[in-house]
Amino acid sequence: MAREMSASEQKAWMHFLEGDPMFRDFVARQTRAGDEAHQRIASQPMCPKCERPGFHDVYGMACNNCGYRGAPAMTTRQYLKEGWWK
Repeated sequence: MAREMSASEQKAWMHFLEGDPMFRDFVARQTRAGDEAHQRIASQPMCPKCERPGFHDVYGMACNNCGYRGAPAMTTRQYLKEGWWK
């Protein structure tokens, strides 16, 4: 069952996608391939430095936004579910 996002959830999603054309392109390509964008973003690691989704990497994660490479703080799903974005 689908539900609408609250204003604060929409703000969190926009924060994730703004200013990072590589991540926006990644999400767009996955969506065109039939992947659910919210599910794809939710499975990505969360950067502990700038609090944006990054990419899985041999070091744990790589963040295109701030350049961090290392252990992720958590998954984006955990970040949203636990309310860290509020």
